Amino acid sequence: MGATEKGQVTAIRREPGDPPRVAVFVDGRQAFTLPEEVLAKLGISVGARIGEDERDRLDDASESLRAREAALRLLAVRARTRSELVGRLRRKGHGDAVIGAVVDGLQSAGLIDDRAFAELLADERVRLRPVGRRRLSQELRTRGVPPRVAEEVLDRTYEDNPERELALRVARSRARRSSGAPRARERLYALLVRRGFAHGTAADVVREVMGEGRDE
Repeated sequence: MGATEKGQVTAIRREPGDPPRVAVFVDGRQAFTLPEEVLAKLGISVGARIGEDERDRLDDASESLRAREAALRLLAVRARTRSELVGRLRRKGHGDAVIGAVVDGLQSAGLIDDRAFAELLADERVRLRPVGRRRLSQELRTRGVPPRVAEEVLDRTYEDNPERELALRVARSRARRSSGAPRARERLYALLVRRGFAHGTAADVVREVMGEGRDE
């Protein structure tokens, strides 16, 4: 008889959070934390018995809430692509079905936008730390930006900001600090190549910038 009485909801306590959520206690112990509306849809109240089907649904809802809150914490630190969030949530142990539903919801709410992410990253690179198309393409790919979106953002970025002009900005800034030090040409050329500028562009820019320095 005692075994059949197990699985009873003994308390339901509201907790702070967005969306509103509740802690469900089963047999005197906290068993689930889930959105309040989910509990209402399941029609579970104090005194109800939790069968296997209800337990599975509550488990899924509880995991979804944990995954959503983990995703929101990550997004609070910085914007992320869909791919980045999926990877981080997998490493936290969440299942693919739960991750897909959570990420779909965040994307529908506008909290995940791969194109906006790529445009923001490209704009920051152009303004603050200019790089060539090859380097920026690699960064976007590493962050999980879809290839088609990445190519469109790259085309627009380097149409508005030609690579040679960006390379000149970098080179002129570094050349002012080199003050004719030995091997300045080699170091400047290597820097531009590391920044993702084409070898030909890097060589041409080094000749122009270092030549101007000698004429002075």
